[in-house]
Amino acid sequence: MLKFYNKIIAGVDNAIIYQSLALLLFVLFFLGVTFMVMNKPKNYYNEMSNLPLDDNEKRTNNINTK
Repeated sequence: MLKFYNKIIAGVDNAIIYQSLALLLFVLFFLGVTFMVMNKPKNYYNEMSNLPLDDNEKRTNNINTK
């Protein structure tokens, strides 16, 4: 199967540039997402993890009060 892809890529002019560009974009995207996740305060993730539970409690309270 790898030979099949090698034949396709070998026929493309400047294939090395496209492969390098794709790898660079992937690494930059991965580092960007990692940076965004690591920079959020821990309290943000605690609030987000409790959000489904809080939403359900609010709905239950609204149903019971009507």
